[in-house]
Amino acid sequence: MGEVAAIYARVSTDEQAEHGTSLDEQVRLCRQRLQPGQEARVFIDAGLSGTTLERPQLQAVVDGARRGMFGRLIAYDPDRLSRNAAHLLLLVDELRAAGIVVEFVNFTTDLSPDGRLLFTVRGAISEFEAHRIKQRLYSGKQARARANQVSAGTCIYGYRLDRVTKQWELEPREAQVVRLLFEWAAEAGTWELARRLNADEVPARFGGRWSPSSVAGILRNPTYLGRMPQMGGLGSVPVPVLVNPEQFERVQAARTARLTRPTGRPTHPYLLTGRLRCAACGRSMCGGYGRPTRSGVTTYYGCPARAKPAPDGERCGNRYWRSDLMDAQVWRHVFACVGDAEAMRAVCAEPVGDVRRMEDLDSQLRAIERDRGRLRREWERVLGAFRRGLIAERDLEAQQRELGAEARVLDQRQEAVDAQCRAAAPQAEGGGEAVLRRMLADAPRLEGAQVRRDVLAALGVRASVSPSGEIEVRLGVPES
Repeated sequence: MGEVAAIYARVSTDEQAEHGTSLDEQVRLCRQRLQPGQEARVFIDAGLSGTTLERPQLQAVVDGARRGMFGRLIAYDPDRLSRNAAHLLLLVDELRAAGIVVEFVNFTTDLSPDGRLLFTVRGAISEFEAHRIKQRLYSGKQARARANQVSAGTCIYGYRLDRVTKQWELEPREAQVVRLLFEWAAEAGTWELARRLNADEVPARFGGRWSPSSVAGILRNPTYLGRMPQMGGLGSVPVPVLVNPEQFERVQAARTARLTRPTGRPTHPYLLTGRLRCAACGRSMCGGYGRPTRSGVTTYYGCPARAKPAPDGERCGNRYWRSDLMDAQVWRHVFACVGDAEAMRAVCAEPVGDVRRMEDLDSQLRAIERDRGRLRREWERVLGAFRRGLIAERDLEAQQRELGAEARVLDQRQEAVDAQCRAAAPQAEGGGEAVLRRMLADAPRLEGAQVRRDVLAALGVRASVSPSGEIEVRLGVPES
């Protein structure tokens, strides 16, 4: 089929940014080389580098040449085929061996030794030019990063780049998932968070399933506080805030405590989980250290730095403390403080609840309601397009799944925020004195471990124990 010609055009992202090379112009100039009435098949690789041969349309050209689908190949310039000198020579030799006449718009080739030498030099110049383009672009990106301007970098989940204004803005659906993960992270680990998202069919960034590592990457990323690093930290640019600093620090503390606690599933209802610190090194003490006895397993609180010290640190000298005895002492101390008028006045000096926290929760609820309205409007538009025959049924089903997943995320977020509102409202309204009154009124019934933990949380109880066994209990400490 010698009457058929192939036209190949290519442009990389870097060349577009550097020169604004047009694919249409390449194809137009190549068509001028066709014979009158000659048929042409066009192969285009857009946004792909010429330094590699792994290009779909280039592979299609080679495959077509082997199968005799055309007799001529026309390209604008040798560097459109490849910017690697060795690759260019091998590629042209393979095409010519298949009987293909290779032509270029702005370069004349012949098979003489002088022509082959000139062609080789041209390939080497193209390879050098490719490295220079990359170097100039990289230097420009570094300069923009140092000036705290947006430069090319990894797109972080929850944000998208406005190509017109060159500013990062929120991606509404991903932003909802980020907020939900930070709401959940105080009570569950990354495996559980990934399982919840997958169970609700919430798609990851590229449509796949969530993994614990992808969840952990979001939870430890400080970009959500309002600054996005550029070019490995050479500079940073402002981005919309997704998480407030208090919530971010609370999640980091919860993840650290979860990572340093003893392995295995706890079988004992530890009263002081997250509330007991080591007075020797300041780390949070964990329950779970057990010792088998004839009557069962005696459980202990222990400092993680004693069992597993940091690589550059020393083993903590604090001992293990029996959990039942420690729980009883702290519980008795709390009731003693409640009966002490001076201690009661100290705890009740300020409200236990934070009014600003309530305002923040109300703002989140309003944002969730706005997102619900946006989802309803999007679904109405999709249904309208389907009724008018603008989209197929499979596209309607895909949109329904996507919007349904986002609606489930909003439901989960509202449930989490409502729970925080219920917990914070009584404290914000009544303050510490009202909490203490309710505690005293319910004192005869406070037998369950979960009830006692709720009381300690309401009173803001924190305790510490020294290696000598001295216990310090404080009330009215804000939750962290």
